Amino acid sequence: MEYTKELLADKKVKFTINLSSKEWEDAVENAYNETKNRYKVQGFRAGKAPRRVIENAYGKAIFYDEALNDCFYKYYNEVLNTEKIEPVGNPKLDVEKLDEKGVTLTITTAVYPEVKLGAYKDIKIEKEDVKVTASEVNGAIKDMQEKSARMVKVDRPAKNGDEVIIDFVGKKDGVAFDGGTAKGYELKLGSGAFIPGFEDQLVGIKAGESKTINVTFPKDYPAEELADKPCTFDVECHEVREKVLPKLDDEFAKNVSEFDTLDEYKKSVKEEITKQKQQKADQDAQAKLLETISDNAVVDIPQEMIEEQANDFIKDFSQRLASQGLKLDDYVKYMNTTVEKLKESRMEDAKKTVKTRLVLEAILKAEKISLEKEELDKEIERQAKFSGVSVEEFKKTISEPLMGQIANNIVINKLLDFLKKNNNL
Repeated sequence: MEYTKELLADKKVKFTINLSSKEWEDAVENAYNETKNRYKVQGFRAGKAPRRVIENAYGKAIFYDEALNDCFYKYYNEVLNTEKIEPVGNPKLDVEKLDEKGVTLTITTAVYPEVKLGAYKDIKIEKEDVKVTASEVNGAIKDMQEKSARMVKVDRPAKNGDEVIIDFVGKKDGVAFDGGTAKGYELKLGSGAFIPGFEDQLVGIKAGESKTINVTFPKDYPAEELADKPCTFDVECHEVREKVLPKLDDEFAKNVSEFDTLDEYKKSVKEEITKQKQQKADQDAQAKLLETISDNAVVDIPQEMIEEQANDFIKDFSQRLASQGLKLDDYVKYMNTTVEKLKESRMEDAKKTVKTRLVLEAILKAEKISLEKEELDKEIERQAKFSGVSVEEFKKTISEPLMGQIANNIVINKLLDFLKKNNNL
């Protein structure tokens, strides 16, 4: 086997591989031995027919596809190993010549790009100064107060913010329609849970009263038979309830936290808000650092890598939709777009993601940051303890891909620690 190499635009390389007649004949013979059981020839048991007999029955080129496929993988990998090239994506195979004198193949593939690192140490990143105001603390406590509120029965006309317990029957042209009837329904007035006008007309109703409500369904209402149609609802009110907030005192603190006093609870709320804001500030600073490091580097990224990352984005998005019971095709139809347009909208993000990954890989190599066996063992031990099982039992549950993910996470965390240390974060 002989070959030549040609560098192309867009980080591609083209190999022209020349096989002698002997190499090609060996490949065809090997293809015959691997596939002869597939062919039935009268007078011969399966797999026993001579090659020439099968070729006469099915055509001389019957084994060529298999032979070409074998040659492709064999010699392509040999060339890659010789040239120490890491390919990207699927290569393009062309047969330039095929006759009794031999075969000429051309293989074009994108090449894993070279990364020219810029500055990745001693970069000054401004981190947000974390401050927590009394208003933020009071707002968080107010939210907890709202969550701890009770709904108390009252003997007065209902107002916005109250909860009413009602029975109702919806009618169109005097006839009850499907889905328009309920008993003991709990409705918060002013919530906007019902169609416009429904809740407003219940303001002022009292327990024991009945009322007929007149509404017109919205033009875009999903049920076509009701869309833009006037209807009535016969409503009977059983109860009116108002929200009663607990008093902000030590007793409240005891009920909603592990603290005995309101002051202690307020202090803990402030500490938690501070912690959350600090974490966000750290995350934002880290993201800004990685973006700066990536911008400082020069990488000529093959389009294949960007396409692959964009496809991964769409795949992940599709899986998230599926977890909610939705289909990607239905989503794009609803959004008046297409999967291709959705993919196109993510191409720039895909490019940034790929570049950042390549730059981080280059830093790992430059700084010789790698995984130590002791580190992996320690992490597996930690996860086993968290799961409440022995290390041996935990290892049995770990697939090879998951083990790889655990190892990768350790290395990435080591890299991030290195970057934060060398950039004063």
